[in-house]
Amino acid sequence: MTGDGAGAILCCVNGSGHARRAVELAVELARGLGRELCFLLVNHTRPASGYPPIKALGDDEAREILDIAIRYARANGVREARRALVEDRDVAAAILRFAAGAGAGHIVVGTGNPPFIGRLLLGSVSQAVVAGAPCSVTVAR
Repeated sequence: MTGDGAGAILCCVNGSGHARRAVELAVELARGLGRELCFLLVNHTRPASGYPPIKALGDDEAREILDIAIRYARANGVREARRALVEDRDVAAAILRFAAGAGAGHIVVGTGNPPFIGRLLLGSVSQAVVAGAPCSVTVAR
């Protein structure tokens, strides 16, 4: 992501309020540290019995979420900002693969802090990212 050895800041977005807070924090970090910023949206997919996978977001909606994040970053002083869009059944695993492959120096994710039973049944993307990240992680609430 960057050639300075420090690695860019990777900010995970999905259009939620918690992701908006992650964008705000990531922009503050990137601006303050002079780092490149990459916004990643993992469009969650589900299998569809013999049909193409079902995406959580339409292509236009996913691109608009990323465009909003880029505009916010540039309006707030971050010049080195880019976007990435991937599709995957496992959002956390996709984030971790992308971060490792891109050499991210820091990851910023949001969390909705689901109720205990929700975490037991579904797991938590932010929790999985924190546990498996190849770099430091900030969890925004």
